[in-house]
Amino acid sequence: MHRSGTQPERMQRRSNASVFMKLGTKLKDFLLPIIVALIGALIAGIIATTATVSPPADYLVDSALGFCVLALVIFLAIEWRRYREQNKGYINEITDLNLRFGILADAVSAVSSTLDLQELVENILGVMLTLTNSNIGVVLIPDESGTSLQVLTHRGFMEAAVRGLKIPIGKSGIGKCFKNGQMLIRKDMAEDPKVAETYTEGKSPRSQIILPLKAKGQMVGVAVTACCDEHEYKQDEVMLLSSLCHELAVAMINVDLYQQSQRTLEWLADTQEYTDHFIQEMLAGVLVVNDEGDIMFFNREAADVLKIEPKEVIGVNYKDLVAEREKFKGMAFIKPILELCLDEERTFRRHEMVIDGPGGKRMTINFNAFPLHLGKGEKMGAAIVFMDISAIKDMESRLRQQDHLSILGQMAAKIAHEVKNPLFAIIGLADELVEDEEDTDRCHLLDMIKQEAALSNEWISGMLSFSKLPFPISEATELYLQSDLQDLIADFLHVNGRDNVKINGDFEPDLPPVLLSRENVRHILFNLLENAMHAMPDGGVITVRLHDSDDGFVEMRVEDTGSGIGEDIRPSIFDPFFTTKDGGTGLGLSIVEKILLDTGGDIEVRSQQNLGTTFILKLPTRGVASG
Repeated sequence: MHRSGTQPERMQRRSNASVFMKLGTKLKDFLLPIIVALIGALIAGIIATTATVSPPADYLVDSALGFCVLALVIFLAIEWRRYREQNKGYINEITDLNLRFGILADAVSAVSSTLDLQELVENILGVMLTLTNSNIGVVLIPDESGTSLQVLTHRGFMEAAVRGLKIPIGKSGIGKCFKNGQMLIRKDMAEDPKVAETYTEGKSPRSQIILPLKAKGQMVGVAVTACCDEHEYKQDEVMLLSSLCHELAVAMINVDLYQQSQRTLEWLADTQEYTDHFIQEMLAGVLVVNDEGDIMFFNREAADVLKIEPKEVIGVNYKDLVAEREKFKGMAFIKPILELCLDEERTFRRHEMVIDGPGGKRMTINFNAFPLHLGKGEKMGAAIVFMDISAIKDMESRLRQQDHLSILGQMAAKIAHEVKNPLFAIIGLADELVEDEEDTDRCHLLDMIKQEAALSNEWISGMLSFSKLPFPISEATELYLQSDLQDLIADFLHVNGRDNVKINGDFEPDLPPVLLSRENVRHILFNLLENAMHAMPDGGVITVRLHDSDDGFVEMRVEDTGSGIGEDIRPSIFDPFFTTKDGGTGLGLSIVEKILLDTGGDIEVRSQQNLGTTFILKLPTRGVASG
């Protein structure tokens, strides 16, 4: 049952209902005793009158009293009936209100129970159909183009009838409702000629209400409910439907915002994962601290450079990175840099510094460091990005040295032409003079001239090695070391062998050929073996090893058990004319290094005092193993 009226009238009726309910409670408690008392009093009056009053007066009094009893009974009966009818109306109204509150509670539950847009709209549409006692309903929202409305969910329609349905915005009642935001009620609707193909119950709707879904100044869709019977949409009902549509629009906007925020969070999570992966795989160390100075990020390359695991660093304050703590000794250079970034907002770009790295190893570090800020300029920490460029610096040094050697070679070529021929003439003349000389002292002087001239010629020959062009690589230039190296060692021992020195070979099988000639390998090997023997005057063992490093090189190691090379002279051993031997030219290792660098190889030395020396050679290959 539905009642109309203004809001003050409805409130007044509810107030009256409350008064009558209270009155009804009092009447229920006192009305029956009052009636019984009045009737008893009137009957007692009739009896008393009959006994004391003589006729005909007693008849008049008894008739009057009897009439009063009858009037009282009739009055109470009429009032009681009116009271019951009035209470029944108020009870119906209260029941109707309770039903509506129940529907609103269902709507609130539907809005708060899910964040899935489809499920949310289906729940609210079901509440709206229950409220209007309807069995046909649909909710439409704009399509991606924003020019038409498409079905989001429906009740009472055949699936084929609404699948792919598009209603242009501004056209028909539904399109116009979305465009102007005005509710539309239709009555006495004509029979749909395609009713059997459109509606699941096979009945055409007779009445319909179209409501805009609008909230926060935004149109999000249209809701439609329809009845197969004539339905009078009361004001209260329309107001309740409008409230439901407003709440549905708010919920749809909130769900859309939630889904957008979820997509944003997923994008941020993916971006964070990508960024973390990118930073982890960077070929540079990265260390990040927060505004309190606690280390929050320490990537894999940083761990490799500084030889410390991230789990040992994460959470440590940068102020604890001091040389006095053995574990952080190699990281001590970071503290003053971050201190300047955090306290003074300093920024460092492409700075270089030499540090004592892990294990006391001298390292050249290239770094960038800078403070980190939030979008509003609030400080959030600092970061340092660094690389170990020691190998690059070493390569630059070698390249400079190679340039020097090239210049020296050019000088040697010119000197050779000017000096070598006179030296041969001096030696030849000295030989002739010795043959005719009988004075022993003069013969000794002539021998000294020949020796010094021969030594000068040896120096000139060594210098000429630097004047040669870089060793050419051709198809014919290749050498299988596991067969040829053993023969070269035998040749060396035949000329330079000593009883107290043993040379061992440790060759990996199936090595690929190297891009050096036999003569160049002979020069390299003989020079290294001579140096090893010189370092073992009391005897020892020399071991020559061959190993395929699987990176385009065969690694050759020449190890001895001699006196080792002092740290003070180790950086100079490849410099031209540097020697520790009496009568040495100081060109042996320089020539070895030049041969290797010219052919794309490399050489490295490791040595410990009184324990021995190891030369590690990288010999370039064609990558084809021998059969």
